[in-house]
Amino acid sequence: MSKEESTPGGLLSKVVRFVKNPTVNWTELDSLQDDRESQYSKQMLKEMIERKRRNDFVRRREFDQLRKLRQREVLHGQRVEDAAGRPSFFQSSMASPDERAVTLKKIDEIEAQMSQQWWKSKQGADAPTQPGVMPDSSTEASAEEQARAYAPTVPGSLSAPLDTKPAVQPLFADDSMAIGRFGGTDATMLPGSTPHVEASFSPAAPTAAPAPAFEPEEFVHEPDLEEAAIRFANGDHAGAESGLLEVLAQHQQDDPAQQLEIWMTLFDLYRATGQHDRFDTLAIDFAAQYGRSAPLWFSIPAQLGLAVEVAPAAEPAAAMRRDFSWNAPPTVAVSSVAALQASLARAASPWTLSWSRLASIDEAAVPLLADQFSSWADRDVQIVFSGVEKLHALLDAKTQSGDRSNSPEWWRLRMAAMRLMGKPDEFELVALDYCVTYEVSPPSWVSPRCGYSDNEGVSSGSAPLAADSDFMASDLGESSVPAPLDTGPVAQLSGHIDGDATPLLQPFEAHFKPGVPLTIACDKLIRVDFAAAGSVLNWAAEQQGHGHVIQFHNLQRLVAIFFNVIGINEHAWVVPRKN
Repeated sequence: MSKEESTPGGLLSKVVRFVKNPTVNWTELDSLQDDRESQYSKQMLKEMIERKRRNDFVRRREFDQLRKLRQREVLHGQRVEDAAGRPSFFQSSMASPDERAVTLKKIDEIEAQMSQQWWKSKQGADAPTQPGVMPDSSTEASAEEQARAYAPTVPGSLSAPLDTKPAVQPLFADDSMAIGRFGGTDATMLPGSTPHVEASFSPAAPTAAPAPAFEPEEFVHEPDLEEAAIRFANGDHAGAESGLLEVLAQHQQDDPAQQLEIWMTLFDLYRATGQHDRFDTLAIDFAAQYGRSAPLWFSIPAQLGLAVEVAPAAEPAAAMRRDFSWNAPPTVAVSSVAALQASLARAASPWTLSWSRLASIDEAAVPLLADQFSSWADRDVQIVFSGVEKLHALLDAKTQSGDRSNSPEWWRLRMAAMRLMGKPDEFELVALDYCVTYEVSPPSWVSPRCGYSDNEGVSSGSAPLAADSDFMASDLGESSVPAPLDTGPVAQLSGHIDGDATPLLQPFEAHFKPGVPLTIACDKLIRVDFAAAGSVLNWAAEQQGHGHVIQFHNLQRLVAIFFNVIGINEHAWVVPRKN
């Protein structure tokens, strides 16, 4: 009994704890002592952590003060030359130079430990191991030796000589050449500016290899200007002018900044047709609208030495007598069908349509194209298809018997194509498959009124113009040849380009260089018709497939918009003029 009571955890000690703590439950008396010790241990741990933080803070502050004193010692190196004086307050508090050197060595070691040696550069590895650079006497110390003691805090990248850096002066040398090359028409017309045009095909300097990374801003045109651009491409200058004036009147309530492209397109029209009087009239209205001077006047036909047309409205008649040619883009969209309809409204048959590049047709454009085929079949016109096997293959893939996954409009488009081509037997077979697939009665065969032919080898775009045509009589056909320059061959398109433009584009292939875009100057380009634009599209797509980059620079805006409508901007850069 006495032995049980004498033990620390015996019954007697438990009774004593219960007397001292009458509010504590009898079963919790054993854990009471442990809780107190645990709380005491936690309190001690918190005090130790707080004390360590305070000591670290004080230590860092003292080290900061020491660094400032040492830096002040280096900045005021002239005080070291004083044999009688001490360089700093810290050094004056030392009992002797030996003790001062030992203290500095300890400071270096502590700094190295705290910073975890982040300066693993070569200079930082050598400097901390040479504390002996500090002389026994402060009178023999120099500013350079003291500065060497702080080598560990200097990034190693700064040790490289600065003279190895490239000079700053020629930084914009190549850009200035690019500005001259891509500048306004006035600059390119001056004799002294011809080297800048030629420079677009010369390799850049070895130090300017990244120059090909320069990319012009993507040209996004106003959709309402497409009809005027198509009329101008067909030679309808008067219709293009009236269309632009109507668009300008429709956007009269818009913000002036949004109307600027319409104004500039009108200015380009007058420049391309040589209408100085109308240009001046528009310039007055422009100055009143924007409170600044209008663009400068110049006549592109005059620059090419061409006679200004006396009756611009008479040109469409000659243009309509030429065969119309249209090249289907890889993806026929609603805008493509709309552009085709607008151009056909002002062109006389025969109409040649090339499907050789066709890959797909947007779902929204399928019913429009079916209606267009049906409309042609009901008219007394002559239709010529080339590359028609691509159209047949696409329609056949979309109209498989028993497959209802595609829209019925594809079936209607295929039957309309069979009717347009005058193939009643094929029409009946497609109609039978349509009846089996959808279990509805197909449309009946109606004989077409139009004339149709498949001509895979010849189109109006590749046929040369007759020598006695009105177009050749106007002496504008000769302007399709790039103007010769004394500086040698330069990639340039100028004048009116009608028909197949491939002979004009093929010589440019000699200027292609790896990693350097081919810049084709179009400052003097007046007009490109549908056939020529189709050949430009095919050539640009072919060169893009070979990995080449092409830039059509300083296009007058009607041609630039027409290039976007045709789809040339999908394969090359289309850059309109800025002035």
